Amino acid sequence: MMSVENELPAEYSLIDDFVDLVDASTAGGVLRFDQLESGPFMQYWKNLIIYRHEPDISDFRVILFGTEVAGSYGEDWTGQLLSTAGFEKGYEAIYRVNLEIMSNGKRIPDTGTLEWQGRDYRSWHEIKMPLKRNGEINEVLVYMCFS
Repeated sequence: MMSVENELPAEYSLIDDFVDLVDASTAGGVLRFDQLESGPFMQYWKNLIIYRHEPDISDFRVILFGTEVAGSYGEDWTGQLLSTAGFEKGYEAIYRVNLEIMSNGKRIPDTGTLEWQGRDYRSWHEIKMPLKRNGEINEVLVYMCFS
């Protein structure tokens, strides 16, 4: 994982474009789900993951696993718990980072490969950020692209 302080490499313009739209829509604040449902964001939905925090069971549920993400991972994890989806090996780290994002409102970039799926030639790049729904920050939004 990249450290929180690292910036995304400049060549990931899709992520930059998404972040620019978020910033333009929120004036630097936290994106709301109703904003995410609006027209300008629709082109990005295939690359989104939404995790909803379920504090009673110390887990996150995958609310959305975009079609581009599902195609790259080879399965759709929509509706599954983070702990039982294909993230078992990285569950603790992903859970911790998601909680951090929700509590401090920071955006965290990361990059890696699908090595754990036997496809180390396939790289992923993402930006994670808090998402507000019904007036509460209880979700994490991920924009992910692949190379």
